[in-house]
Amino acid sequence: MKPVVEVSNLRKRFRLPLDRSTTLKYRVTHWRSASRYRDLIALRDISFDVPAGQFLGVAGPNGCGKSTLLKILCRIYEADSGYARVNGEFSAFLELGVGFNPELTARENVFLGGAMLGLTRAQLRGKIDEVFAFAELEDFAEQKLKNFSSGMQVRLAFSVAILAETDLLVMDEVLAVGDASFQEKCFDTFSRYKREGKTIVLVSHDLGALEEYCDRVLLLNRGEIIADGPAAEVTSTYHRMIADHALAAERDMPQELRRADPTQWGSRAIELVSLSLLDAGGRSTSRFDTGSAMTLDMHVLAHSEVGDFVCGLAIRRADGMLLAGTNTFLDHVTVTSHAPGESISIRYAIDSLPLLAGGYIIQVVLQDVTGSHRYDFADPAATFHINNMGGHIGIVEMHGRWQVAQEQDVRSSAIPQTAG
Repeated sequence: MKPVVEVSNLRKRFRLPLDRSTTLKYRVTHWRSASRYRDLIALRDISFDVPAGQFLGVAGPNGCGKSTLLKILCRIYEADSGYARVNGEFSAFLELGVGFNPELTARENVFLGGAMLGLTRAQLRGKIDEVFAFAELEDFAEQKLKNFSSGMQVRLAFSVAILAETDLLVMDEVLAVGDASFQEKCFDTFSRYKREGKTIVLVSHDLGALEEYCDRVLLLNRGEIIADGPAAEVTSTYHRMIADHALAAERDMPQELRRADPTQWGSRAIELVSLSLLDAGGRSTSRFDTGSAMTLDMHVLAHSEVGDFVCGLAIRRADGMLLAGTNTFLDHVTVTSHAPGESISIRYAIDSLPLLAGGYIIQVVLQDVTGSHRYDFADPAATFHINNMGGHIGIVEMHGRWQVAQEQDVRSSAIPQTAG
């Protein structure tokens, strides 16, 4: 059976002007000058296949070639050499509101977007209520799109994109502006697509989502595939790459600007000053037993007035596998910085650690409420070890219960008794 996606020796180059000679005004006033360009190699001879039913994630830093790859897959760009084939029909959701007209109503835009997917008006009439219900926009169907917030637009655009019954769904970092409940609904749709044997290619900077939903992840850097494999392994590689880049940038900084702790990076508007791990008695330690209590005692210093911000944490196994993560926003806790120089105490209490013997890493992130601006990221912020107490194996303690009952011997009870 053919793969749904086939990419072989794919190469794409862009020519970037070094001056403004592309404008008419510049050419008239600088008629003796010549246009100068530099070449940007967006993709460098990359190859991979995606089999049917696979959820493929694509990760990498900005400018590494992720969006270029998707646009070639969707026939928006042409490759300079090599090829990218999609064996079947595909539905693409690459940019917010592409194909929508802000002067039309939401209902009219559904018909417009559906027509671009090849659906007839009769088909769309039968699905229009389903679209608005999924997008949670039933009360806004007759409102012009230009009056919608970005979150409302992305909900409508996604709801239209999944109308097409295609073999492949291609998505490029489009869920970042959706709220948490809508993102969950979108990933439920992805799960349904997987059950139906459809294939998904998703570009995202959300490594947690890639780990949770993707079967496989490609990691791109400077137009090349530097890792390709199971999601947890590749995102762990990406974390190490980010840390290496941060440390290299740290070494290149003037001494007076360097961080006290080279494992932290961010704008430092809000800074994680310390993190202590406390046992049930409030004592600082790095060794715990399975089932014991642990409290993360964090102290944060504000260098700028940022108002509300989010504190998040993740627990990873020593090899980088993500075990759990949460933040104050998800848990409906408000954290506020009122003035520069303010110190804030943040605690996260775990009543019973479900982890089994091994070494573990804690990461802490401080960011704005939109998640788009990082103030501080500590990796690792702390490490700890779980002692081997009961001999159970694996990662987590299941807290299961065994039940054993002596049953009646069915064979002896089935023998008929005769009169003596």
